Amino acid sequence: MAGYARALAVFLKKMSSQIIDFLDSPKTKLGKLFSVFLLILIYLTVVLVIVQERFFENYLIYKYEINLVENLILFVFFIELIVRLFFVKNRLKYIFSFYGMVDILAVVPGIFALILPIPLDSTWLRIFRIFRITRVLKMLGKNQGNGIIGKIVPYAAIAVGYKGVLVIFEGYGWWPKIENMNIAISVVGFSLAVLLSAKLNVTNSRIFQIEDAVCRIVGSMRDMQSIETIRPAMFRWSHLLYEALVHPKEGKDEVVDQMRNETDLLEEKLEANNIGGPNTAGFHRDVSFLLHKILAKTPAVYDGFLRIIITIYIMVLIFAIPGIGGLIMAVLMVYVLGGMYFLVEDMDDPLSYEEGSFIDVRLDALEFFNGKK
Repeated sequence: MAGYARALAVFLKKMSSQIIDFLDSPKTKLGKLFSVFLLILIYLTVVLVIVQERFFENYLIYKYEINLVENLILFVFFIELIVRLFFVKNRLKYIFSFYGMVDILAVVPGIFALILPIPLDSTWLRIFRIFRITRVLKMLGKNQGNGIIGKIVPYAAIAVGYKGVLVIFEGYGWWPKIENMNIAISVVGFSLAVLLSAKLNVTNSRIFQIEDAVCRIVGSMRDMQSIETIRPAMFRWSHLLYEALVHPKEGKDEVVDQMRNETDLLEEKLEANNIGGPNTAGFHRDVSFLLHKILAKTPAVYDGFLRIIITIYIMVLIFAIPGIGGLIMAVLMVYVLGGMYFLVEDMDDPLSYEEGSFIDVRLDALEFFNGKK
């Protein structure tokens, strides 16, 4: 019996891990479809609340149909909540987490309203489901296709969802009407353009500097390769340089340190063969410059500040511009500012060469020298 109990415990542990991964990190086609299904239900909840509050608040027409759809949505989220509570490893941690409280507030009051004869207006609590958009889109964002649009779509969807909630609030008399924000919005928008253009100029210059350094290094190696005694060491070093340049981001600093040591060994080989002068001096200067640029990035403080300002700016637009105009403006700003940010961020790592990378340094000269072309 102990063996069966142990096997059952192992099975349940493995099953719980797979189910939580299915809900939070979908990798299979079915998991992605389920996440899209949940996303549709979240948007449908907001649409139903808008329709109910704005159009059919004082009429019986379509109320039965709306309540039926709402109850079906509630049932789906209730089943998902039960599954999470049953299979999650740390229930208390999940319950008191932000998304756990959102799940409970969006589901449990509605269930009580169905079971108990208590008049409970769950409109405000149903709106809490909109906060789940961030989690669902974060899951889907890991599986988005390559390209700028693939990265922007989750953020645009979040902006649309939150603006939909604000459309509900804008219909109430107590909702503040924000006016005279045009100057502030224009000034902040101009400041964002300056910040983005400054980073774009730095990252664009870095790309050309790296390409220029690679070409100069290849030029020096072409002059030195005519000496037979150093040719094997030179070609070995050039292949190691190429591997260092295209190495993944993780562990790249270690590879660069190793490359510096390999360069010192190459220098010893050159000195042993009486090779020196301006050519090798320029060669070592360019190598040092290139290895420094491999790890150079925009300061984290600058990146963090820029990201926060973009987020706040878009949130202000969502709050300040009412109705459909605010919705269109929010989506447009997410596309423009978000697209620029992701593009410049990718340019800030020009030696990535990973799937989904937009702009990379051209290494044609080094590849040709190494016989890769």
